[in-house]
Amino acid sequence: MIEKVLIIGSGFMGTSIAQASDLTEISCVENNQEHIAELQKKNLYKSIYQSLDEVQDRFDLVIICTRQDKVLHFINEVSKQEIGTYITDIASSKNFLKEALLPDNFISSHPICGSHKTGPTESEKKLFADKEVILIKDKTDNFVNDLKNFWESLGSNVSFMNLEEHNKNYAYLSHFPHFFSFIYEEILQEENIDYEKYSGDSLKEILRLSKADKNLWAEIFEDNKTNLEDLKEKIRKKLS
Repeated sequence: MIEKVLIIGSGFMGTSIAQASDLTEISCVENNQEHIAELQKKNLYKSIYQSLDEVQDRFDLVIICTRQDKVLHFINEVSKQEIGTYITDIASSKNFLKEALLPDNFISSHPICGSHKTGPTESEKKLFADKEVILIKDKTDNFVNDLKNFWESLGSNVSFMNLEEHNKNYAYLSHFPHFFSFIYEEILQEENIDYEKYSGDSLKEILRLSKADKNLWAEIFEDNKTNLEDLKEKIRKKLS
């Protein structure tokens, strides 16, 4: 049973998890001073640590909500310091985990409810309600069941995929739509077309994805590059 949770990185997603949870034993690691000030106003956490080295307590679950390029570092540090019974992350692409030496108490999660929004001020209590969470696992065990129950306690539905299946599916379902939105907006700007004034709601919805963090998505595109290249080739064939 998961009763004590530590969130590493309480930005938009991390803070939304904290808001959605009914747990009273929930803490975070956050080093952004502006974020810390906002989190103190929200009064969500039992403790706010500015670094993992400050953590002396032990938690049932550690959720890593940082940028993708920091995830492996924190998996290793949490495992080395033995502060979490279970460890999960929420990264959108998982190829970077394929060759990593992962601890037995780690299972990767992917909540399908991201947003172009950033920071704790934009967080949403009902972000996970009726949204899918993918667990990267072929079979269930006690850890998987506990993690499944945790995500369901936030209002989510839980499904299971292996790593390869997940990365292919989300190249098609999420990564390419964002990739297209970024390059489409660039083309419109290069052509000096005032799309913000003259476009309808459908185009604005497509271009909404281009407002997301480009650096974060560049990491995702690079990580899932093979699946994206396969999809781009299929699109080229369809267009011809």
